Amino acid sequence: MMTMLELHVISRKTEQLVGAFAIGDNAEILIGRDADCDVRISAASVSREHCIIEQVDGEYYLRDLDSSGGTLLNGEPIDDVRLEHGLEVEVGPTTLRFVDE
Repeated sequence: MMTMLELHVISRKTEQLVGAFAIGDNAEILIGRDADCDVRISAASVSREHCIIEQVDGEYYLRDLDSSGGTLLNGEPIDDVRLEHGLEVEVGPTTLRFVDE
């Protein structure tokens, strides 16, 4: 049985949780500043369609969508990363933290 992950969007400036999203049955979750995104981060440093969470063979991956500011893991730009509990990536002024529900 796969554990369900939750995405916590945290302001890097205030360390406050600004949003929590269940990553469950969705085949993909689009993250960016566009109003049509599933997870919206309103900041100039976030691309309209910045990155996407995709389910592949029962596992979840976060993939950068050639964003201008990049999706950073430990300060380094990444193309994609497998999601697991405790993973943190930076998107614009936020940290995306993945936690077991």
